[in-house]
Amino acid sequence: MKSKNFILAAMLLAMPSTIMAQQNIQKAFDALLNDKITENKTRHVLDRDPETGRMTAMADVYDLTISSSSALERLNDIRKAFDKDKKNAYSVNSGIRQKDGEDAETDSFSSLFESMGLAPVTLFVGDGKHSSVSIGSMKGSDYIYACFADKDDPDKRYRYAYALEWVEKAKKTKVRLAVTYALRPESRDSKFKLKSIKINGNALNLEGISDLINDNINGLNDINIDSLISTRTKSPESWLSEFNTYKNLFLKKPDGNASSHYATYIYKLCKNAGMLDADEKKMVALEIAKLKTSTKDEFIKQLFDMSIKRLGN
Repeated sequence: MKSKNFILAAMLLAMPSTIMAQQNIQKAFDALLNDKITENKTRHVLDRDPETGRMTAMADVYDLTISSSSALERLNDIRKAFDKDKKNAYSVNSGIRQKDGEDAETDSFSSLFESMGLAPVTLFVGDGKHSSVSIGSMKGSDYIYACFADKDDPDKRYRYAYALEWVEKAKKTKVRLAVTYALRPESRDSKFKLKSIKINGNALNLEGISDLINDNINGLNDINIDSLISTRTKSPESWLSEFNTYKNLFLKKPDGNASSHYATYIYKLCKNAGMLDADEKKMVALEIAKLKTSTKDEFIKQLFDMSIKRLGN
C-alpha cells in the first residue's frame, strides 16, 4: 500500500495544481485506490520536455479486483463523479462491451471496431510514441471515459482523459482505472489522423465524428474494412456477430448516408455464408426481411432480397 500511495502522490505532483475540471473524478479514483483492494497490475508512463519541464505524456493504468462493500461504494462514487464533472469535459462517452456475441447498447463505431477485433476505445498517450490504453476489452463490462482540455497548457494542445471500466465476475468486480495525457486530435501529426473508412471500396461519411474516432485510433490513416475482415477465417459465431453489428448500425439510421454501406456489407456477408447451417441461415433471412421493412430505398430493398436469395431461402 505504501508503494501505491507513493505512485498516487507522484501522479498528483505531475499534474498542475490548478487543475479543477476533473477534480471529482480524480478524488474518486484516489479514494478507490486507497481502499482495501487486490491490485493485479499497473502501468505508468511519464514524459517531460527536457527544456521546459512541462509534461508531454502520461498514463496511469490500474487493473483491480474488488469485492468489499466499501470498495464497491467507491466504485459507485466514481460513476457519480463522471456525471458531476461532465459539464467541464469536451467529450464524454460510455458503452457496454458485447456479452458473448449478444447485442449491447454501444456507440456505433465502437461496435464496428469491435467486430473487427479492435478494442471499443483506445486512449492516446502523449504524441503516439507510447502504446495507447485500451478500454472495453473485458467482455460484459460497462465503461465510461471523459476528455478534458488542459487549461494550463498555453498552446491549448493537450488533454487529460479519464476512463473507468468494470465487470462483475464470480462475486468479484474487475475494474480498470486509467488516466492519460496526450495531444488533442487536432494537434497530432497528420500521420496519426484517420482520413477514411472504406466499406466495399466506398468511403464512409465521417462528418462530425472524425475527432471522436481519431481520439480512439493510434497510427491509422485509413481503415479498409473489407481487407481487414477478409483476412480472418470466420466461424459461424463471428459471422453472426458481424451480421448483428451491421444490422444494428443500419437500424440506427435506415435512411441515413451510411445505410447503403451497411446494407452492401450485409449482402457481402450473405454471399459468403457457407459456414452457417440451415437453421442459422433461416434466422438471418428472417432478420433481413425485417430490415427491408425499415427502409424506403428501393436499391437497398433489392440488396436485401438478393441477400436472402444468396442464403438459399
